[in-house]
Amino acid sequence: MDRLDAMRLFLRVADTGSFSRAAADLGVGQPTVSRRIQDLEAQLGADLFLRTTRALNLTEAGEKFYARAKAILEDFEEAEAEVRGLNNEAVGQLRISVPHSLSRVVIAPALSGFMKRYPDLTLDIISDDTYTDIVQEGVDLAFRLGDLSDSSLMAKRISSSPRRLFASPIYAAQLHNLGRPSELDPADALHLRQKSHGGEWELTHKDTGEVDKLRVHGRLRASSGDMLIQAAQDAMGYILSPDWLVCEKVRSGDLVQLFPSWEAPLLPLHVVWSGGKLKGKTKLLADYIAEAMKASELREPETA
Repeated sequence: MDRLDAMRLFLRVADTGSFSRAAADLGVGQPTVSRRIQDLEAQLGADLFLRTTRALNLTEAGEKFYARAKAILEDFEEAEAEVRGLNNEAVGQLRISVPHSLSRVVIAPALSGFMKRYPDLTLDIISDDTYTDIVQEGVDLAFRLGDLSDSSLMAKRISSSPRRLFASPIYAAQLHNLGRPSELDPADALHLRQKSHGGEWELTHKDTGEVDKLRVHGRLRASSGDMLIQAAQDAMGYILSPDWLVCEKVRSGDLVQLFPSWEAPLLPLHVVWSGGKLKGKTKLLADYIAEAMKASELREPETA
C-alpha cells in the first residue's frame, strides 16, 4: 500500500471511529484494515489511535497526522483535478457543521441551488448549537457565529451581520415618546440564556457615533434564537438580533425594527477547518454561503 492510500485509509478510520465501519465503506475485511493501520503506525513510529473496547480515538500524534494527511490529500486531489481540467468541479462528500438557526434560515434555503450547480457532490450536515469537534467528527467545514477563541484550527470570516432591535408591530405600537434604546423596559428584553442574567446591550447611533447602553434583565431567556423570535412575534418583548435571523419575519410584517438609527456591534460568521488552505469544494461552499448571507441583509428595515 502506497503512502497516499495509507493516508486515505487512516482518514476513513478516523472519520468513522471504527475499523469495521471503515472496512465496510472500503469493501475490505476488518483484519486487513487493522493490519494496514498497524503497518502505518510502525512506519511512522507512533501510535495514531487509542484503542479501547468501547471507543477508537485519535492520539495527539494521530490528531496532528490527521490534519497534515488531510491537507496533503487535498493538495494532491487539487493538482490531479487541475491536470485533468476539472479544477472547478466539486465531487465527493463534504461534511459540514452549522448552528441550528443559521442552518434553518440561511443554509437550508441556499442548498438547493448549490446542489444543482454541483450534482456530483454529496453533503453530510451536522446541525448543532454546540461546538462540534471537527477533527473527531471528520468535519470538513464548520460555520461558527461570533468571535472565535484562540485555536489551532484555521478560520476565515465570511460575513458580518448588523444587529438591531426588533419587536412585533403590536409591541412597537405601545411605545410612546421613546427617544433612545435605553428608555425601553429592561424586563421586556428577550435574550439568550448563555448570557448572564442581567447585563447590558451597547448600541451606537449610525450618524452621530453616540453610544447608548440598554440594561437588560428580561423575564424570558432561551437557548434557541427561534424561540426568542416567536416570543417577540407574540408581543412578549423585544430582541437584539442579526438581520439574517429575522429577515423573513421583517419582510412578512411579523416584526419591525425599533430605533432604526441604532445598531449593536456586528456579529461575525466564520468558517473553520482543520488545516491547509481553504480550497476546492470547501471554498466553493464557503463562498456560496457568503453570498447567501448578503441576501439576508435588511437594506431598508421597517421602523416602529
